[in-house]
Amino acid sequence: MMKSSLPTVVAFLVLGCAVMGQAQNAPVIKIETPEIVAEVNGDKINRSSLAAECLQLHGESELQELIGNTLIRLECERQRITVTAVEINAEILQMAQTYKMTSEELLQLFEKRFGRSAEEYRHTVWRILSLGKLAGQRLVITDAELQAEYEKHYGAAVKVRQIVLSSQAEAAEVLAQVRQYPDTFGAVAKNRSIDPTTQPYLGMMPPIRRNSYSPDVERILFAMQPGEISPVIEFPLGHFTIYKCEEYLEPVDADFAAVRQQLRIQLRDGKLPQVANEVFRELQSQTKVQVIFGTPALYLQYPGVAAILDDKIIISQQELADACIRKHGKDVLGDMINRRIVEQASRREGIIISEQDIDNEIREMAIKHLPLKQNGEPDTELWLKRATEETGLSVPMYRKNVIVPVLSLKRLTRDQTQVTERDIQLAFEANFGQKVRCLAIFFNANDHRRAQEVWQMANRHRTEEAFSDLAERYSVGETRLGKGFIPPIARHCGNPELEAAAFSLKPQEISQIVQIDDALAILYCIGYVDPLQVKVEEVRVDLIADIFEKKQQRAVARHFEMLHEQAVWENYLTGESRNSPMERAIREEENQIR
Repeated sequence: MMKSSLPTVVAFLVLGCAVMGQAQNAPVIKIETPEIVAEVNGDKINRSSLAAECLQLHGESELQELIGNTLIRLECERQRITVTAVEINAEILQMAQTYKMTSEELLQLFEKRFGRSAEEYRHTVWRILSLGKLAGQRLVITDAELQAEYEKHYGAAVKVRQIVLSSQAEAAEVLAQVRQYPDTFGAVAKNRSIDPTTQPYLGMMPPIRRNSYSPDVERILFAMQPGEISPVIEFPLGHFTIYKCEEYLEPVDADFAAVRQQLRIQLRDGKLPQVANEVFRELQSQTKVQVIFGTPALYLQYPGVAAILDDKIIISQQELADACIRKHGKDVLGDMINRRIVEQASRREGIIISEQDIDNEIREMAIKHLPLKQNGEPDTELWLKRATEETGLSVPMYRKNVIVPVLSLKRLTRDQTQVTERDIQLAFEANFGQKVRCLAIFFNANDHRRAQEVWQMANRHRTEEAFSDLAERYSVGETRLGKGFIPPIARHCGNPELEAAAFSLKPQEISQIVQIDDALAILYCIGYVDPLQVKVEEVRVDLIADIFEKKQQRAVARHFEMLHEQAVWENYLTGESRNSPMERAIREEENQIR
């Protein structure tokens, strides 16, 4: 079934819904941020500090959205396009009904899930409708597109396995092998395929419906019969793939008329980013845009200005700061509070993190996670590139917001991290000792009845094939796709219940129903993997380094949690607090009532 993913909301989290200025028919979003936005152990965080942090992190992207919004507003005014409150309310109602909600429930969900107000959502809808009118025929959804989208989500599906290889010669060899012995396709996929997403699951892919995959490959797959193996198919990136058709799944029983509106909205929102970009490019080509923000040389010439359009329309720094705080302020302030807690603890202990300390930490991270350069030096430039891309931070912000707090917490927990001989022995057994190869069927924690029924079925036919079939039919999560396959279970794996159950089994035995955290499990023992012929002393240095890092990470997490629990802080943007006078008064009153 197609997920109710609120596509309009998601699309405009990408496009943004910043304030549009004072357009006559656009809902105006007002923002009122207190001068003091938070207090941490008596230290005040003011609005200007929050604004500066938000601007550093999000100013550039938010300014582009503000410019885009202003261009939309100006073009709507030029073409005398209006979007009325009646149209906005009708669109919200239609969206809500599509997902079987009231308008109020939809607005509440938007606020709860994304932390945005009803006014912001109304503004988002205004922008959607405005863009739709500006886009004209480019945003029209045809009957053919609706039918294709229906087949994509509700039509018949084919289940296939794949083997992905890196050379044509290897693919030809493997194709000959699996055509001669078709039943080995899954095992060959597990041992030879280079695709990390399907290789652990014996090559099994999620069911493929029409219009959801490569059209050329779809034509081949939907022409195959169950059990048939495709020829080698070459992909543009130099991968060579072989498919095996397992079975066909019937279409989902969904009335086209009932889901038509949901499909239309999803298609429209899928087109919207591209169409919006086209509209923006056209409007930008007709408008002179001068960006001041991020260009210090222009700050004195244009104080308080973020951008100027056509030498007369001004987007102020204040507007930009307001947009940043409104969209990102709560998250940014939460991070600022956490960092302030760590900074205060570091000051109390006299801990000072130097620029050299930061450089050394980055160097160590590069050594751990990347190959050395040809000259034997760590590739810190590549590490910083990857780290900043992943976090979305600039290099200075990454150093300040990530490395400094981590180093501070490591210094604060330096005496709490020790590696004992027992630690080394346990780690050695976990990494190099005996392991159990099992299949597993997982159930939701409260699904005891289903687990009992499947356990009885499994015990009627105690074979690997029968257990795999049951896993494919009944298991929840990724083991269903992989027909029960899980990595070998080692000693001291971090899940004592699973470990105890696995190591109590003999080959071809089935475990009892095991309670594991928030799930139930049944295991089938395939056999045991012998310990590796390695002595402790040969790997002692590596084990100590690995153990130390893991124990240090746990110590850092525990210490930060303790600091956070002990701190007195109030977040005036979210209303959250910890150990504040008001919170203590409320707790005392609750205790008296009890």
